[in-house]
Order: sequence, then structure tokens, then C-alpha cells
Amino acid sequence: MILSLIFGFILGVAIGSLIHIGVYLFLALAIIAGMFFVYRYFVEGVNRLFITLCSIVLLAFLFGVLRVNFSNLYATSNLIQYENKKVTAVGIVADEPDVREQNVKLTVKLSEVLFKGQKNDVSEKILITVPLYPEFSYGDKIEISNLKLEKAKNIESDDGRIFDYGGYLRVRGIWYTANYVQLKFVDSGHGAIIKSILFKIKHAFVSSLDKALPLPESSYMTGLLLGAKQSLGKDLLYEFQRTGTSHVVVLSGYNIAIVAESIMAVLSFLPKTLSFSFGTISIILFTLLSGGGASAWRAAIMVLVALFAKKMNRDYKASRALGFAIVFMLAPNPLLLVFDPSFQLSILATIGLIFVSPYVEPYLKKVPEKFGLKEIIGSTIATQVTVLPFLIYNTGLISTVSLPVNILILGTIPLTMFLGFVTGIVGIISLWFSFIPAFFAYILLWYQLKVVHIGSSIPLGAIKIPAFSFSTLIIIYLIIFWILFFIKKRKLIL
Repeated sequence: MILSLIFGFILGVAIGSLIHIGVYLFLALAIIAGMFFVYRYFVEGVNRLFITLCSIVLLAFLFGVLRVNFSNLYATSNLIQYENKKVTAVGIVADEPDVREQNVKLTVKLSEVLFKGQKNDVSEKILITVPLYPEFSYGDKIEISNLKLEKAKNIESDDGRIFDYGGYLRVRGIWYTANYVQLKFVDSGHGAIIKSILFKIKHAFVSSLDKALPLPESSYMTGLLLGAKQSLGKDLLYEFQRTGTSHVVVLSGYNIAIVAESIMAVLSFLPKTLSFSFGTISIILFTLLSGGGASAWRAAIMVLVALFAKKMNRDYKASRALGFAIVFMLAPNPLLLVFDPSFQLSILATIGLIFVSPYVEPYLKKVPEKFGLKEIIGSTIATQVTVLPFLIYNTGLISTVSLPVNILILGTIPLTMFLGFVTGIVGIISLWFSFIPAFFAYILLWYQLKVVHIGSSIPLGAIKIPAFSFSTLIIIYLIIFWILFFIKKRKLIL
């Protein structure tokens, strides 16, 4: 019953995001759903359970469609009258600045727009690209001159792959972008108190890592702990893509689980209720501190569900937790499902771990469990089955060295993260004492980066695949799931 509701809602969000279902079609589907209910009660000799499930799926589908219809996808921007016109505006930096190698992207929530001598109040976010200096922070109030609002355009790669950048920004409530405008600092302190405190803590922590560790190890450690992969730079990030290890520097379930276990272990001396409460709050605050990306929140929700299940002495079913996490995230922001690649990748990887792992494990009976080798190989193969087609569709790269590189580095990640966490915390208090854990962390970081670099340098370590259509991607996944179903049906698992 619950799975039917979840499936119907997700399907409704997906279809509603791709096709605008108008009022008349929506009413027609609602009538059909009602007829299903009537049919099961007044017609003899029908499979009532099947009809009931169909009715539930259809009703949940309609709720999913309705939620998309009331989202940003089919709404009109309040700034449309200023499109492609130069204006002056006042706004507040609404998120942590996204610092890149050559520029910074600021999400600014506009409050006033001055156009043709008339001042108008607005309340909408835009994304502007500015130079690295002067620096701005979350909560800063700024005045923007020569602002020319442009709709976000699709990004086309050299091999013909198209990224729906407009849809990606719409997930974040952004319709318009602008490049290299003139900014004037007005004042600070306009951000939410909790987020402001968390970002200050984050900056102090990252600064501590930067002082204790050299580049690129410090940037890599920041990526491991906080998922800030932009800090790696294009060259190093490309090496992670070529070796199929990008998931390491994305705040995923793996990273969140390590953080959660560390937090609970540190707080284990407290009474269980206090330990659980502080642990739960700490995981939420850590996710906010990391920037609160879709993959991070998906992972955090599933970890929290596991903690609550353990607290209430209930069985934890990862499949239900995943369904709950998806619905919980799509309810406030349904556009994540179709327009956010990180959310899609996170869901596919989790599906691989939950549903594909049981098919892989029987083939690994002879693999030793020492150093977690069996688990690393099994999880890597399982996630590759569900993630690889999507990665090829988006990047065009298929890594032939992904399995050996992941085997060589994943076993060292938990200790690396622990040492990095200690280095950052101790460094805030004393730089000299932070050099002790930083020394051991550096050895592990150097080793991991060296493995990734060697793996990416191997000829044919990554193969470029020509672009293919979205419908082809769907067919590939249908074939994969049919094969898995066939294996289960025929009981071919050893």
C-alpha cells in the first residue's frame, strides 16, 4: 500500500515535469480513478486487490502532477518585465558564495529594482557571476548596477550533450542570471542566524585545514568532509571523473554515515536519549553546514530514519527509507526529480546498493572480508550497474579503472575523514598541535590522490562514448532491470 503511494506520487511528479497536464486531462484522470473504486465494489468476479492498488497509484499520481503544477516549473517570474534590460537593484546574498577557479557565483535575493527612475519592490533570487575580488559573504546586502537579466540557457558540450541549465536553476527558484555586474557593499548581517553561524564555523574549519595541509591535499580534504568538489579545480575533478571516484568528493550516504557514526561515538558517554537527540541535531546541522545539496539531504534523511528505527526498536528497511526520503524531498521541491542530476545520481546509486547488491554478493564468496574488501567490491559493482548509464549519458565517459581505483582508496576514506575532522577542529584552537593529525592525514590524502592520478593516466582508462538520446537511456535501464528480474526469476544467483 505504502509502496503504491510512493510509486504513484513519484511517477506523477516525473510525468508532470516532462508534460504539462492541463485541467481537463487532470479531471479526466480523477474521474477514471473514481470509476476504479466504484468498479471494485459493484462488479463481481474482479481482482479487488489489483483494482485497489491501481486506484491508489492513480490517485497518488494525480497528487504528484498537482504538486508539479503548483511549483516553479509552470510559474512566471516576477522579473520578466526587466528581462534583457539594464537596471539597478538591491538584494541580499542568499547563500554561501560558490567560489570557482576564476570567478564566484552569488545567489542574490533581490528586494528592490530601480528602472526608469521608478523603484519597485520584488522578492526573487537571481544568480550572478562576479570576479573573485572583492569578496562577499552570506547575508551581505549589496547594490547591483548595470544589471542585465538573462534567462539561463542550455549548456551544450563539444560532443553534442545538452544540459538543461535553466531547469537546474529553476529547482533553486532562479529564473535569471547575469555576468560581471558592478557591485557595491551596503551592509551585512541580513542572513538567517543559524546559517550565518554555521557558515562562520565552516570558514574557520576550512581555513584551519588550509593552514595545516598543503594544496591540493587541503582542497581534497574539504571535498571529503564537506562535499565541496568545486574547490578541487577542473583538472583534479576531471581525474576523479575518469576514474569513477567522483562520489568520494560528493557528500553522499557513505560520507554522512561516517560522520553520523563518529558523532554518535563521541556522544556515547551521554544518556541514550541525550546522545540520540544531540546526534540527530548534529547530523542536520552538518548537512546545512555542507551547503545542503540534494544528495546530502537524501543521505541525511535515510541515516536519520535508520537512527529513529533503532531508537524505536523497529526493523529498518532501506527500500522504505529511500522511498520516504524521495517523497519527503519532492513534496517541497518536486523539480528535483527531473532537473537535478546530483539528486538523480544519488537515488540511482542508492538503488544499486539496496536492490542490486544481493545479486552481486553471491559471486564474491571467495573475496576476503579483510579491510572491507568484499563490501567495497560488492558496493562498487552494484552502484556501477545503476549509475554507469546515467553517467555516460551526462558525461560521455566510461571508466575502465573504476573498480581497481575504488578498491585501492575506499578502505582508507573513513580514517582519512576522521583525521581531517580532528585536524580542522584542533587547528581552530592551535595550529601547531593540528600538525600532528595533519601529518598522518597528509600521507593518506597523498596516497589517494596518487592512485587517482595514476588511474586517470592509464591509456584507455576512460573511454569517450558518443552522445545518445534520453529515450535510449530509458531503454538501457529497462534492459538492465529486465535482466535482474530474469536472474531472480530463474534463480541463477549462485
